[in-house]
Amino acid sequence: MPSQIMNIGPVPCEENAAQVGRPDYEERSRRECQVFKRMLERLHPVPADCQAGLVIKSFPHDFGSYREVCVRYEDTDPIATGYAFDLESNTPAEWDAIARYELIWLERLEVLNCAVRKGEMSQDDIPAAFRTGQLPALPAEHTFSQLLAAFPLWFSA
Repeated sequence: MPSQIMNIGPVPCEENAAQVGRPDYEERSRRECQVFKRMLERLHPVPADCQAGLVIKSFPHDFGSYREVCVRYEDTDPIATGYAFDLESNTPAEWDAIARYELIWLERLEVLNCAVRKGEMSQDDIPAAFRTGQLPALPAEHTFSQLLAAFPLWFSA
């Protein structure tokens, strides 16, 4: 079956994305694409029995590779094709509350893991909410402020 790839983007279209060539690009773009993919899956779930899915793909660039979230779909499947084009035309412009929370959570996790790797703290010093490395399941109806109150984030001094 002929598979097609449609680029959706690295982040919602009105948000700033990591810039290729910057020292923090790899880490930041990986985090942004992971969260953007999760957000799209949450807001635009793939229909049942649809031959489509969201993937994170790397593409060559003059300054190195760049990443984007893409929808891979079978163009012989009208439901999959419809899903892909609907997703492209209805992509969110901004991060939602859950995605904003997840971006910060993943950034904090990386800070904590880096501190452990450098010997600045032990694994036991990592706050319990970060020990599994798994993002918490967050309620969709909460605002960002409510998420922060219900699921406090660790902040470095």
